[in-house]
Formats: sequence, C-alpha cells, structure tokens
Amino acid sequence: MTTRNVRLTAYFLIAVLFSPMTQAGQAGKRPDKLSPAFHRGRLEELYRRCPDGLILLRGEVSWYRKREMRAFDPAYADYNFKQERNLYYLTGNEVPDSFVLIDPKRKEVRLYTDWKDARELEEVRKLDYVSGPYPAAAFLHDVLDRSLGYPALYALYVPLLEAGNLYGKTGALTGVFPPGLGEPLTEETQFARRLVDTFPNLRVKSLAPVLLEMQRIKQAEEIRLLRRANEIAAHGVVEAIKAVRPGLYDHDINAVLEYVFTREGSVNPTFAPNVMSGPNVFLDLLPLWSDYDHLDRQMKTGEAVFIDVGAETAYYVSDIGRTAPVSGKFTAEQKKLYDIYLPCFLKAERSIRPGVTQHDLEKICAACARDQLHDLGEGALRKAVEEFVREVESHPTLGHYQDLNVMGLSKGMPYTTEEIEKLMTQKSIIEASAERK
Repeated sequence: MTTRNVRLTAYFLIAVLFSPMTQAGQAGKRPDKLSPAFHRGRLEELYRRCPDGLILLRGEVSWYRKREMRAFDPAYADYNFKQERNLYYLTGNEVPDSFVLIDPKRKEVRLYTDWKDARELEEVRKLDYVSGPYPAAAFLHDVLDRSLGYPALYALYVPLLEAGNLYGKTGALTGVFPPGLGEPLTEETQFARRLVDTFPNLRVKSLAPVLLEMQRIKQAEEIRLLRRANEIAAHGVVEAIKAVRPGLYDHDINAVLEYVFTREGSVNPTFAPNVMSGPNVFLDLLPLWSDYDHLDRQMKTGEAVFIDVGAETAYYVSDIGRTAPVSGKFTAEQKKLYDIYLPCFLKAERSIRPGVTQHDLEKICAACARDQLHDLGEGALRKAVEEFVREVESHPTLGHYQDLNVMGLSKGMPYTTEEIEKLMTQKSIIEASAERK
C-alpha cells in the first residue's frame, strides 16, 4: 500500500451522464448526427449573441490532418477526417478545405470551397440554411463587401495559454518552451492576425467565449449523443475488465476496448486508451503518453489495473475509468481502500443537481473521506486517505465536463468490489476468440 493510491480516485470521482448499457455482444448502430434543426437553433442563438460582426470560420484544412495536434507538431497526420468541431456544431458542414462566412444581420451562412468530391457537396446542399458553395477565392472579397455594415469580425482563436492546466497533452505542453523561445501560434491565431492585417479598420474579436457560453447548456440532441458515447465506453470497460487475467499484456486489454468501440459504432476513441497495470496505475498521463509502447507491460497476480477510456460518436465524447484486480480478487488492503473511496464518490454523484457547483461537490467528497479517518488506525491506509483529502481540497473542481471536447460514470458498469469480482468470473472476448480457434 502506498499513499500514491489516492491518484486512482481522481478518475472515480466524476459523474456527468447516466445511461443504460447495450447487451454484451450486440452490435451498435452508429447514431445519427445532429439534425439540421439543431444547427438552425444554434445559428439563431449566434445571431443574437454576435450582432456586431461577421463570423468567419475555417473547416479542417485537409482530410488527413487535425489542427489541434498540428499546434504542437506540424507534421502530425490522422487519416480519419473530422471537421473542426465548432464549425460543425454551428453549421453541420463537413466539407473539407472550406471557409464559412456567417452574416448575423442577413441570417445567412455562406460556404466557400474548391472541394470537388460529390458526396460531401451533396450532403451540404441538403442544409437549406447554407448557401453555396462559392469559390474559395471569393471569400475575402465577400468579407470586405459585407463588412461595411459591421464594426467587427469574429474568428475562432484562443491564446495558447488559455488552454488551461488539464491533465492532458494540451495542458502539459504549454510549459515546454524555454525562456526566449516564443510559444507557437495556433493556426486560428494566425488566421485572426491575417484578418487584422487585411481589414485594419475592423476589430477582430474571439468567438471562443461566445461558443463556450452557448455550449454550457446542452440541447436534447446533444444529451442523446453524450449518453450514447458514455454507453459505448461503459460497454468497452465492462468487456475489458472481464478480459483482465495474469499473464496478459496491457495491449490485450486495449485490443478488447478498440474492438468493442468499433463494433458499437464509435468513430474514434476520445484519446489513446489508457490501460495502466501494476506500478503504472499511479502515473500521471504525460509519462504514459510520452512512451513509445504506451508503457505496455505484462500483468501479474496481486496487481491492479486501471482502465481509463473514452469513445467518440457523432463528434461527442465520453471519459470513463475503473480499477480491477488482475487476479480477479481484490486483496484485503485494496478492498478496504476501494470501500473507503466508493461512498464518497456516490455521495458526490447523488448531490448533483441544478445550482450545485463543482466546489460544492469537492467539499462533499472531502468531508466524506475525512469522516472515515476516525475509524482508521495509524499506517499506510490512513496516510492514503489523508492524502486523498488534501488532494481533493487542493483542486478547484472534482472532475471535468465533457461534450465535443473531453474536458464519468454510466449505468451498466460495476461500482463495488463485489460487482467487479463477479464480472471478472465471466467469459471474456479473448477467451471466446481462443475457443473458436
């Protein structure tokens, strides 16, 4: 037992959406994306919030690249196309290499692109609130022409340091630039600066705060997709726990996750699935992600494994974690620690309601853990719980939100040590595959 065990709980103590899980083995139909009616509603809200300027957005610049990653690695490539999420959220446009001009006064969305593939162009023509496509070369001319009635332009840029200190790549990499070396400009910031140079008489404003405010309240269609993303992730974690056995490698469990996600209709994992066994359970994510083999190792009897994953479907994502004993049974110490943390998680989860803040949930969780200290003697277990209390109280929030970004716990997943152990007695996908051979 070590006080670093408390890091496990950061992933338990998060509750966003609750949804039933599909039956094991049942193939999942990929859910429909957001409807045109949803996008029309978002545009109407945008017109209301930004009456003083044209809104200028860029689609993903090429079908095989992601701009979020190119901010740190210009050579990054991903051969699965994904439209820039904010442009999709507002318009439903999935045409690569496109520009969009949104005119609030005329309530018009204009698409500019030289993309030639018929499939994407036919899909965007179904959106009766989008006009075009017009040649990409006409974009700046039309901005100049239509800006005469506006004092400002809106672009989707955020200074890099505003990315926050998330426990992920973006947050971790904001501090890797040595003194004297300027931090890289995001493509959106470069786009905004070129607009400033091209239209010096107009103020260029960031659209990011407007979109963040709009996305705080989820619409019914978004809730449906978030539930489905959580449902897929929950099913993947359940099947992964069933597959955990001494002698298997982390990558075996990762294969189960990817199989379930794909069969259930997930487009991509939210992030690289994190299967962390033995001493790797207590790692921060950056060392894990920075390793070529993702710190892949063979699992051993007496160890625990932490499974932290998310699934993406129709642009919406999930993030779920669970810990399981490699041998199928928790040790007495593991069970005791788990059973101390679980009531605190459940108490925080059941306290979620309108008007309750993240800070409120943090205080509820910390108070629950502190109340259990008087039943613990001196030793590693007490130190672990004390460190957990300090860690919870040192953070402004207990968990994070999720939507188009991964910034959770679903029904159909095991809560208690007994439920986890019972689940691990069931036949896994790996065993079923071996029997077929």
